[in-house]
Amino acid sequence: MRPVDHFLSQLDKLERGSAAALAAGEDRLVRDFVGLCAPVTGASAAEYLCRSILDRLRSVTPPPLQKIGFTAAFLLGEFDDSMKLDQDDWEDIRETLEDISGEMNLDTLTALMGELLSRGKLA
Repeated sequence: MRPVDHFLSQLDKLERGSAAALAAGEDRLVRDFVGLCAPVTGASAAEYLCRSILDRLRSVTPPPLQKIGFTAAFLLGEFDDSMKLDQDDWEDIRETLEDISGEMNLDTLTALMGELLSRGKLA
């Protein structure tokens, strides 16, 4: 099982749990996201991105936590068309990549920005 698949499985369990379970598991969710994405974005950018998505998802009950997993999959180059992100998610990804572009591996940045461009997500 790929690490992102395990993460998606954990998110699915949290989505099916209670609001209290989500609140209790939120810090672990952020740590797991950072653990997956920090090699690509750096730890602080990964944490900021994850918390930004979580803040936005709080307005939805139950929150669609899979979007956090799909974001991780995109950053790791494992995103496929069965995964759905909305415009706000893509905007968060784009802004994060722009903010850290000077600190990222150029090949990785180019590949991710190319993916955004091919999906029509660069304005």
